[in-house]
Amino acid sequence: MKKTFQFILPEVEIFTTQTKAFLPKLPDSQLQRYEGEGIQLVEEYMDYHSVIFYRIQVHVQQPTQLTVRTHTCDYHLLYNLHSPETIVLEHRSSQSQALLPSEHDSYIYIPKGKIRTDLFPGDYLVYGVLVDIGYIRPEIYQANHFLSEFRKAHLRDKNCLYQSAIWPIKEKTRYQISHIEERFFKYHKDNEAMAVKMLYDLFDIAIYKNFQFHEKINPNQLLAERAERMIRDQVMQTFSSCSIQTIADQMQVDISTLDKLYKAVYGETPRQTWNKLIVQKAKDLLLAGYAVKEVSNYCGYGQQQNFSTFFKKHTGICPSQYK
Repeated sequence: MKKTFQFILPEVEIFTTQTKAFLPKLPDSQLQRYEGEGIQLVEEYMDYHSVIFYRIQVHVQQPTQLTVRTHTCDYHLLYNLHSPETIVLEHRSSQSQALLPSEHDSYIYIPKGKIRTDLFPGDYLVYGVLVDIGYIRPEIYQANHFLSEFRKAHLRDKNCLYQSAIWPIKEKTRYQISHIEERFFKYHKDNEAMAVKMLYDLFDIAIYKNFQFHEKINPNQLLAERAERMIRDQVMQTFSSCSIQTIADQMQVDISTLDKLYKAVYGETPRQTWNKLIVQKAKDLLLAGYAVKEVSNYCGYGQQQNFSTFFKKHTGICPSQYK
C-alpha cells in the first residue's frame, strides 16, 4: 500500500512566514508542507505497506475550502483531536458527505475522486490510519457486526462516502495514538508486523466502544447545528444577508429536508431562527442609538418600509416607537 491521496495546495520547502508553531516532527516520518492564501498545512506519514499512519496539522487564518484528490478507494480510521468546527468531508460527484466532530473518531470509506472540506479559522489536529480493508476479515467479524457492514458498504455504492458510528476520543484511544507516535514513527523492519497487530487493536477498541461506551452522534443533528451556526454568522455580519436556500445548497440537501431536520432539533425552522436573531439585532442597534434607516440596512433590508413592516410583525410596534 502507498499513500493514495494528495492535497491540492502548493507544496513548499518552508513556509513564507510561519504563523503557527506546529508540533515537532515525528522522528522518521515523511513530511510535506503546503501553503496557500490563509492556510498552512503540515502532513506527516509512515508507510508500513499494509497500514499507513499519518498526522495532519493545519493552521487556518481565513475561511478556506481545502480539496483532497484520492487516487483509489480507501478506508481510513480518522481521529479528530482538535478542530474549531466539525470537519465535513464532501464528495461532490456523489453528493455524499461524512462528518467528524472535534474530539471524535470514525471509520470512513473514501471513494476515488475529489473530496473537499470547508475549514474555518483556527487550528486542526487530525490523526489517521489508512487501512487495507482485507484485514477486516469476514471469518473474524460476523455478518451483522458493524465492521462487516462497513467492509461491505463500498459494494453497495463505491462512489459514496460512508462512515461507521462516531465515537468520542477517550483515554483508551488517546493511549493508542501516543503509542503510535512513540513506536511506529521510529522505523524498524519489525514494525511492519506490529503495525498489523496495532490495526487489530484499533478494531478491538472500536468494538469495545460500540458495545460499552457508544455515544453515537446523530449526523442530522450535526447538520442542523451547522446550519444554525451559519445563520448566526450571517446575522453577526455588519450587513446581514441570509438565504436559507444558499445554506441548503452548501450542505447539499434540499430546503424541505433542511427545514425538517432543523425543526426536529430546534423546534423551529431556519427562517424562524433567522427572524428571531435579526429582530434581536435590530433591537440592540435601535437601543444603541442608530437611526431606523441605518438599522434597516444593517439588517439586510434595502427598503426601510419593508424593515418596519417586518419589525412590527414580530414585536407589535414599529421601530421608531421601540427606539
